[in-house]
Amino acid sequence: MSLCHPENGGVSCGACCGLFNLKVSIPEYKEILKERTEQFKSTVNFEVRHSFPIYRKSREETESIYPKKDDSTYNCPFLGYVDESDKKIGCMIHPIFTKDPKSQNFSFYGTSICQTYDCKNKESEISKEWEDLFLEVSDSSTTYSLIASDHIFATAIEKYFYHKKIEQKEMFGIYREFLKDLYKLRKETISEKNFTSFEINFENFSDLKSCEDYLKHELGLSELGWKEKSPDRNGPGDSSVIKLLL
Repeated sequence: MSLCHPENGGVSCGACCGLFNLKVSIPEYKEILKERTEQFKSTVNFEVRHSFPIYRKSREETESIYPKKDDSTYNCPFLGYVDESDKKIGCMIHPIFTKDPKSQNFSFYGTSICQTYDCKNKESEISKEWEDLFLEVSDSSTTYSLIASDHIFATAIEKYFYHKKIEQKEMFGIYREFLKDLYKLRKETISEKNFTSFEINFENFSDLKSCEDYLKHELGLSELGWKEKSPDRNGPGDSSVIKLLL
């Protein structure tokens, strides 16, 4: 398993399929995914090749009513729910389901792109640490996709702690609540973004100020800091936690 499809948590990421290019609300994203899945199951027969393009054409026409954030970005209708509980999203024509290694050629991007692309957060040396954190602040695959694909924001946080001379082990340890607070705020503004995971990072975050300025701008904060909060009860193993200063 990977950051795209975590083993635990009951969520997955589908941002690279262009879902967030549709200018709709979070509940509408979920409804679109549900509609796609239901129509796919009633239309596509893996043994009938022409059923794939029939489904694709129908969904493209149906979803053409939604405004796009970027006309040059494609939103693939083959992204839908891939588990029985309709929680995890993924490619409904992935070879793991169709048993055909070339089945994704029915999509706009095609097999060669779909099966070889890896996003920045997935490629990160600390992808497992980020995955665990993203799972803690996500309540659905839609939210998880928005957060997991936001690699520039994650890079800014990593660089912020680097310039603070705080090791990554501590960042994901004693500063974990601070990180979660940052992402809770991020979720309030993130739905307007068109994350695909292949955004180009033009920021090098070469110093602490550039990291702080970026994070404050993205989160709508005037200051960026933390505070130490003592536990309600003191006892063996109890320790204070570090929270975002608001």
